[in-house]
Formats: sequence, C-alpha cells, structure tokens
Amino acid sequence: MGCVLPIARILSNEAIMALETELAYYETIKPELLKHYEGKFVLVIGNEQLGVFDKSEDAYAQGIALKGNVPMLIKLIQKVERIEHIPAMVLGLINAHP
Repeated sequence: MGCVLPIARILSNEAIMALETELAYYETIKPELLKHYEGKFVLVIGNEQLGVFDKSEDAYAQGIALKGNVPMLIKLIQKVERIEHIPAMVLGLINAHP
C-alpha cells in the first residue's frame, strides 16, 4: 500500500479555491452548454465563461491570451463525467507545466 498525500499539501489553498470557483460556475451553466456544445471544451476563469472550443489546446491558448497565466478550468462538456486518476501528478512526480 502506497503513501497518499493530501491534495492540500501539493497545491496552494489559493489554487484549490480558484478551481472550486470555476467548477461551481461550470455546474450552473452546464445544462445550457449540454444543449448546444456537448463534446466541445469550455473555458472558465472565475465566474466567467470565455468561450467554447473544439480542442482543449485552443481553449488554453485563448485563456492565456485573455487573462495570462492564471488558474483556469478547461472542461469537456459531457453528460456523464469520467473521472481520471493520475497518481503521479497528484504526488508531484510529474507535472503539466508548459
């Protein structure tokens, strides 16, 4: 059995809170997004939807262009959410920095 570190020890409280804001906002707009954009990616920063894109890379580029390097949610719009577990990222063994 491996050691599991609490997410709070890896991410700052500010980063966790920022994504909570984006996720909560996404849940409020999800029904409308599903009607028109299922299968596409939405970009959310704070309580603002900044666009819908065919590719996550395009959403990221737009987020950087509009707001800079800030916490942002890029989420695939889908009815049934698939949960991805990437233990190496959570434990800090790899990272997703550009």
